[in-house]
Amino acid sequence: MIARFDVTAIDEFKEALPRFTHKPLPHLSYLKRDQIDGYWLDDIAQDLTNERSTAFASYAVDRINGFVVYGDSPWDTKLVGEPVAVIKYLVGTRADDSRVLDQLLDEVLRHAASRGIHLLTCKVQPLQLAATHALEGHGFLLMDTLLDFFFDFSHTPFEKFSPSQRLDGLHVRSADPEDLPELLALTERAFAKHFGRYNSDPKMPAGTGTKVYQEWVRSSFSGAADWILIAEVKNQIVGYSVWKKASALEVKHSFDVARCTLAAIHPDFFGCGLYTTLTFEGMRIAQQFANHLDGPVHVSHYPVHRAMLKLGWKIAGVRHSFHKWLRD
Repeated sequence: MIARFDVTAIDEFKEALPRFTHKPLPHLSYLKRDQIDGYWLDDIAQDLTNERSTAFASYAVDRINGFVVYGDSPWDTKLVGEPVAVIKYLVGTRADDSRVLDQLLDEVLRHAASRGIHLLTCKVQPLQLAATHALEGHGFLLMDTLLDFFFDFSHTPFEKFSPSQRLDGLHVRSADPEDLPELLALTERAFAKHFGRYNSDPKMPAGTGTKVYQEWVRSSFSGAADWILIAEVKNQIVGYSVWKKASALEVKHSFDVARCTLAAIHPDFFGCGLYTTLTFEGMRIAQQFANHLDGPVHVSHYPVHRAMLKLGWKIAGVRHSFHKWLRD
């Protein structure tokens, strides 16, 4: 049986937690089970109190054996220009539960279509085979893959690394609000040939990818980031990186993590070690706030992979991004 699920039934979800085959944030392997379960429970509860989120549960013998949460994405809707929603969680209690997930997706697709949603997106881990099969069976298409890089200061002392050889005239500093116009122009050039999910989706309006990253930069100056580093060469901004401390919910569950959320280098300075330098300086600041760092990187962004590995980061997780358009 599939039924609508709300916050009043959160205890049923809590009881089902140990049986779910996949849980969030698997790349943060230092977390204990009770931290992950507590975080997940609170995150679901927050979603269920948000009028823009909807959840359905699958029941067998009065016990939950599958769960899906999806919600409107104002961010994507604004930039894509059409109503977009995100499937945040799609999980079952058995590794071979494609049938249960199929039924949950049926409900989501009907519900989303009735609300005028035009695009549904979802990210899943590679080992979530049942979820992947269910998504593909309902017409979702793979758009890109992200690698989750991870650094642990307690296992890899920062002092063992030395800054890369710097370009003559290179200076790294904190960003100022007046830098925003120049950073937006740099972002447009840096991501012109990027092939993320906004670029690979043939139904996405032209230029959406660039708009997304530019809006990301704007929001970073408006509280979405805790610090932004600028790389300058002879007073010209040639790169930047955006960093964030743990969220309030992560702090509540003692996640002890900070992250690099975005970075860009001017195309004229590709291959000059600027990304490595910006990451090194960001790590220097981050170690004041957390013992662990993470950051998503596109699977095909090989120069960034090399820079992160050079600085002791490890690939700790993978996520596939899927899209399904509900209108022709």
